[in-house]
Amino acid sequence: MDAQDQSALRWGGLSGILGSVLLLGVFGMLAAFVGLETVEGEAAVARFPDIRWVRIIENTAYLFTLALWALHSVALLIALRRARYGMALAAAILSFLGLAVLAAGAIPHTATTVISELYHAPETAADLRPVLVIAWQVSQGWVDSFVVTGIALTPFGMMLYGIAMLGAPSYGKWAGGVGILLGVAGTYAAVMSLMEESEIVAIGVFALVFFHFIVGWWTFRAASRGM
Repeated sequence: MDAQDQSALRWGGLSGILGSVLLLGVFGMLAAFVGLETVEGEAAVARFPDIRWVRIIENTAYLFTLALWALHSVALLIALRRARYGMALAAAILSFLGLAVLAAGAIPHTATTVISELYHAPETAADLRPVLVIAWQVSQGWVDSFVVTGIALTPFGMMLYGIAMLGAPSYGKWAGGVGILLGVAGTYAAVMSLMEESEIVAIGVFALVFFHFIVGWWTFRAASRGM
């Protein structure tokens, strides 16, 4: 491994770790300032002005997390190209596609802010507010579709990365096993979410979080060892 590859792996590994830590921090912020109870429909629209800035921070951090994970995916392709190039390339493509779809729905506040402002405007007619609630639900539905689609793609990338790691000395069976296991968990969440709307999709999100954190550490360690 030359110096350029070492640098790419070091920064890529750190990107994976930082992205996961950032998203876990966002989850903690949401629990503290928004709460764990799910609020939908008119109640969600009515509450939005009180938590608008929290949502903006959440969505921005989520977008940066996805970008950091994409950088880690590039590092994994570099690290695994000599062991199993075809497998690593397929994993990278699926990961990029999944992360890109997730990123497409990362900043829904750009739409929901407009709907909320119209809903709360004094000049808005009372009979128009139910229509705005429907518009809100439609926009949230699009976000949910991006999440489910992204979670349906990224687990296959995790599994293929895991298989490729099995034959890479810098990763080995433990890292490969983690990648495969988390990929299977994400696939299960995606299948269940495709069959019926369910909060089980969160398993797929956490699978991504732990994959990029754990494997990111292995990537960083591989760069440090020059393997």
